[in-house]
Amino acid sequence: MGRCILKATRDDDLYLEWSSIVDACTLVGTRAEVLASGRHREDALDRADRTGTSDRVALLGCWDDNHLGVGTTEHRQQEGPLLLDRADLAAFARHLADGDSRQAEMLLMPDPERWDEAG
Repeated sequence: MGRCILKATRDDDLYLEWSSIVDACTLVGTRAEVLASGRHREDALDRADRTGTSDRVALLGCWDDNHLGVGTTEHRQQEGPLLLDRADLAAFARHLADGDSRQAEMLLMPDPERWDEAG
């Protein structure tokens, strides 16, 4: 997949570019800012408006997803695989947009299923 666009909430003009390569956010902005970056077309944002994600295959981050796996963060405080509740995506994005990655990371939690599989 590479990169897709996630819409933070149905009602906010707030989008994240999500990389499946690093399982992390690589861009945060309004619709106009994401389009101005030149990395995504309008139809990708339209799809994200409808479904929560521009991803057509795995539907990563769709409205019905409970969590997103997060692999890379700037200030890694926790070990192992981490999850972000889909409901916290807007707060996560706002913290990142404000340059406060420590606050964003506080929204992450360990993935209990991955720990069970490893143990």
